[in-house]
Parts: sequence; structure tokens; C-alpha cells
Amino acid sequence: MKMEKKSFETELEFKENADETGQFKAVFSWFDVIDKHGDVTLPGAFEEGAKVKIASWGHRWENLPVGRGEVHQDEEKAWVDGNFFLDTEAGLETYKTVKNLGELQEWSYGFETLESSDDTKEGKKVRVLKKLKAFEVSPVFIGAGNDTQTLAIKSEGEEPEPEVESEVKTESETVEEIGNESGVDPADVKFLLDIIALEAKNE
Repeated sequence: MKMEKKSFETELEFKENADETGQFKAVFSWFDVIDKHGDVTLPGAFEEGAKVKIASWGHRWENLPVGRGEVHQDEEKAWVDGNFFLDTEAGLETYKTVKNLGELQEWSYGFETLESSDDTKEGKKVRVLKKLKAFEVSPVFIGAGNDTQTLAIKSEGEEPEPEVESEVKTESETVEEIGNESGVDPADVKFLLDIIALEAKNE
């Protein structure tokens, strides 16, 4: 089984009395968009209502999960409705970090490709992701995408507001030795350095 991940930048919205619960809503995939690795995810690619773990910072699978969530989707996007475990130290600290980072917070999700094909879109060769199995969603240090959102971290008893977030997914790679002491995925760092090197070469 080949495990992959995709990372995104985020924006953050909070509701009144948010510290009473770890509930949140975050879009983690937009459909029919070419990412920087040449992937296009089709509508319906995820299993509706699938249960996923909220992994420790930077996909640290060696640590206990910091929350859990449920995947939902429409014709444009997929998102997770989740809860941080505020009754655990790791869950509470992760919640506080995500909240304090606000618009600086970025996300990534781990998945297995169940069905895909090669195609051409907008004159580019792409891999079309038709069916995916999402295992976890994780806050990360560096994401290569743009314009995603953590829709809400809300208080107990409030109904989630059906707002729409926009993002372009990117970073796709095998999840192997994930994370380091800073929580930065080495592959994300390499990706960022590749971008910097390319920009320097073009100057």
C-alpha cells in the first residue's frame, strides 16, 4: 500500500466560546483542480461519512491522535468535521496552537489511491484521482497549497455554518519517515527549497 499526502495553507475562523469544545470544520480538497504535482481529484473521490483520525502535528503517527473527524463532500470540495480531544494534553495543545496560528495554520491529509488514471487537462499531463481512502488529517508546519480554510472552531451546541472555503491542493508524496523535532515534514522542506532554487535560477 502506498500512502500519500497533500498539504494546504489555511485561514481560520472562530466562534463565540470556542474554548469549550474542540469542534472544527476544515476543507482539505477541492475537485477538478490541477495541483503542483499534476494531480486532479474528481468529485466523489472520497467515501462520504468516512471516519478519520486527526493526527498529531506533522503526521507524527508514532504519537497518539489528537482528535477524530468525519469526511463529507459536495460537487466542489471535501471537508472534515472534527473534534480535537480537549481532555488530553496533546489534543488541547494542538487546538490552542491551531487557534493561535490562525491564518498561518496549514493542513495535510494522508490517503491511499484506490483508483486513478492518466489524462490531459488544460494542455498538461495529469494523474486523475478517482477513488481515495483518507486515513488522517494533520496540522503541519509547511503546506505548499493556497487559499484553504479551517472553516470554524466552534462552541458546544452551536450548529456549523455552511460556508465555503477555497484552496488549491498540492504536495503529494509517500508518507514514510514523517516529521522531525520541529514538526516539519522533510519532504515539505525539500519542496520549499526546490521552489527557492528555481526562483533563484530564474533571476
